[in-house]
Amino acid sequence: MGNSNTPHDGLMLRQATADDAVAIAQMHIDSWRSAYREILDPAYLAGPIEQERREVWTARFAQPNAEMAVTLAEDAAGPIGFVCTFGNDDPVWGAMVDNLHVLPRAKGRGVGRALLASAGRWAASRYPGAGLYLWVFEANEAARRFYDRMGGVVVERTLEPVTGGGESFSLRYAWRNPALLQASTKGDEPAA
Repeated sequence: MGNSNTPHDGLMLRQATADDAVAIAQMHIDSWRSAYREILDPAYLAGPIEQERREVWTARFAQPNAEMAVTLAEDAAGPIGFVCTFGNDDPVWGAMVDNLHVLPRAKGRGVGRALLASAGRWAASRYPGAGLYLWVFEANEAARRFYDRMGGVVVERTLEPVTGGGESFSLRYAWRNPALLQASTKGDEPAA
């Protein structure tokens, strides 16, 4: 999603590489364990999530998809969040934010806003006129408040199977013009 830049407060954004796969998998694990403890199966979160997320991220970087962009957020202590976006994903809704995760220790610093805005800029530059969307668990109220503040609109609700077993309602949030996403205002961060 572009070159390294500093949105604010020493936060650095850069395009992730295969060398970042393990760190990204660990952030994904930590984020899900924090945000989804009431949504996903506790047995899955306690163990199987580790190997499964590492395999996902290793495979994604081992066989890169030209339609995938992964942006990593770092501060002086190292990686603190990431966003993974797939362009040209849906003919109606456009590019999909497949993952947006901020470590619990970094929430409230504008990291999620910077990452989502970065995904919006990338989608708008690569797919002019197309939108941006993501899925969020309906029960994930913190993330929903964040996406509401970021101008997302709920356009669909569906009951889907979830990783680790079971089902949960998910909401599709959409942005018709992803270029309008802004990273300048701080606030709470997505819980996933």
